Amino acid sequence: MHASDPAATSAPAIAPRDLRLVLVGAMIAMFISALDQTIVATALPSIARDLGDVALLSWVVTAYLVSSVCATAVVGKLSDIHGRRPLMLAARAIFVLAAVCCALASSMEALIAARARKGIGGGALVTLAQTIVADVVSPRERGRYAAHFSGMWAAASLLGPTIGGALTQHLGWHLIFWINLPLGLCALVAVDSVLRKLPARHVPGRIDAPSLALLPVATTALLFALSWGGVRHPWLSAPVLGAAALAALCGWLFWRRQHGRDEPVFSPVFARDRVVGRILPAMFFGFGAYLALAITLPVFLQVVLLLSPGDAGLLMILLTFSTTITAYLSGRYLRRTGDYRLPPVLGFPLAAASALAFAAGIDHAGPWAAAAMMLGVGLGIGPIFPTAIVAAQNAVSPRDVGAVTGAVAYARPLGGAVGAAAATALVLALVPRTGDLRGLDDL
Repeated sequence: MHASDPAATSAPAIAPRDLRLVLVGAMIAMFISALDQTIVATALPSIARDLGDVALLSWVVTAYLVSSVCATAVVGKLSDIHGRRPLMLAARAIFVLAAVCCALASSMEALIAARARKGIGGGALVTLAQTIVADVVSPRERGRYAAHFSGMWAAASLLGPTIGGALTQHLGWHLIFWINLPLGLCALVAVDSVLRKLPARHVPGRIDAPSLALLPVATTALLFALSWGGVRHPWLSAPVLGAAALAALCGWLFWRRQHGRDEPVFSPVFARDRVVGRILPAMFFGFGAYLALAITLPVFLQVVLLLSPGDAGLLMILLTFSTTITAYLSGRYLRRTGDYRLPPVLGFPLAAASALAFAAGIDHAGPWAAAAMMLGVGLGIGPIFPTAIVAAQNAVSPRDVGAVTGAVAYARPLGGAVGAAAATALVLALVPRTGDLRGLDDL
């Protein structure tokens, strides 16, 4: 689809000042949600030391991931029916209040429960931020702002561990949660003042209540199976197989219920659409491969190449930085030409060739070879992020913009969870066979 299509020619009426306020508020919302996924990583040892339950430590991250993925799946469609502003206010309130609960948590169980609630708000913020921007800018301009969102996400990924480590070391881990309050309130004020001026969206219809339950259950069961397999339990153990079976059953029931519904959460039309039906698997596999590499490469750099954690971290910046560069350039290209196909068509082969070349010579690879591979993979995968969301939004009618944004936002972390699980299982299976574990003590 190109910007010259009928769906791409209309532009909403909004004053430039109000447009800037919406964009600032939406980008802050995206930033704090992305930041919250990485800022906690460097604080985990201090949290375990203070709260005294190392066995549950991984759930501080997992609880946020599971609930945020579930939220992205449904909040877009809810906003199509009930309006963006009520959902944005609710998401912001959930996120901020959960941040307070995280900061005040006195036990690991309380912190995990608060992180799960925070994930609901964070996942909703990501979807709503992208949906609101799609409401207030013309389809031709969406590529430009999708590039800004990609840059904001990358900046949060880079700054999160650094900010988290500095705050934890000098002021205590509680402050990494308190910092969400001023950022969240600023974004709320910026967006809410403008959303009041926009026409209210109240599309007649009701979402099927069982569908709202089935999809989160299916997603949660799948993520549990992937996170348990090969780590907490063997892949063929009863807990892993039971969770996988529950995920398959609920997923099948959910899909069956979407057919014939007036307001489906995930419209079967999306899967059959020649644009959206290709974007969803591309986002799933693209981000899955990206996250798998981001997880396995630091282990390779430290265990095999014996780099220090600091040096490995510096090299990993190449992956994020190169991804940001081509995501931004692709967004600008979209705005200028309206062509969605060229950037990912050129990018994916570059990413695949870089990874295959590195794998072919991995026995003799050094830090420079790893750096070149990361640069190629990042440059190749970057274009899919802005092009996917913009192409999907421009391919559907205005009443389905929220739903399709949620579908794309859902495919991305789900692919990341599958890629992360596969990468973790691969590392756990192969590292003991190397016979050289000198670097593991540094992880």
